Amino acid sequence: MYDWQTAFLRTSLQTLAVIRSAVMGQRMMGHSAKAACGDSMVNMGSDESVLILIQHCQDMKQQETRLRLITFLLLLSCMALVLFMTGANLWQHKNSGSRQQENAAVQSPAYSRQGCPADNPSTDSKRLQIHLRSVPEPEARESGPLYMTWNAEFGQIYDQEKRAIVIPVKGFYFVYMRIALNCLGEDEPEDFKKFFVELQQWNKGYDKNVTLVEALDGILCTTQGSKTMFLGRLFDLSEGDHLRVLIIEGYKLITKSSFGAYLT
Repeated sequence: MYDWQTAFLRTSLQTLAVIRSAVMGQRMMGHSAKAACGDSMVNMGSDESVLILIQHCQDMKQQETRLRLITFLLLLSCMALVLFMTGANLWQHKNSGSRQQENAAVQSPAYSRQGCPADNPSTDSKRLQIHLRSVPEPEARESGPLYMTWNAEFGQIYDQEKRAIVIPVKGFYFVYMRIALNCLGEDEPEDFKKFFVELQQWNKGYDKNVTLVEALDGILCTTQGSKTMFLGRLFDLSEGDHLRVLIIEGYKLITKSSFGAYLT
């Protein structure tokens, strides 16, 4: 409530109290005057005295009427002030809520335009976004593990020597891998070919390969034998972590593959 409104209301209440006391005094005086008028009319025989007393009684009645009118006007003023303050508070709260909704509406499109980090390769490089395509190995060994080689379609944080994605800052990253398999090029086709892949993590801080995800699958070698595998998961990674794809078995079944990660 505003200071001037509080002062006005306090003053009005004090004035009402004073007027009420005055009205009560006037009523007591009126009763006394009426009694006096009655007694005088009985005891006094003079017409002049009677007229004076009657005039005095009429004056007191007029004063009482004026006091009542002033009291009524003050009550109306207090009620109007209360209604005005209530309306002002409601209007202020309504405007405050409208401004908050407008700010939220302004911020919402800006947030929606950010989109998924993987959809915008031009974002700051500190927010890691990298997508790789596999490079065929002409002399790939049939037996023994082999780390896959990649070319970066976008993103620069790729270690060609270690064939790994390098994590620049600590955070939560979504890492994904897509591999298409086909056994039509096999010289000696079999009924079923196994395929085994691992996603490994390495960091010079502990210098040890850690398997994050592994998948064992296979494919039926028929005239239309083909399959696509997809692996994806959210990881809490540290700065300097290296992510590599190790093919343990079935490298020759790969026709194409992709590998990537982005900071969430």
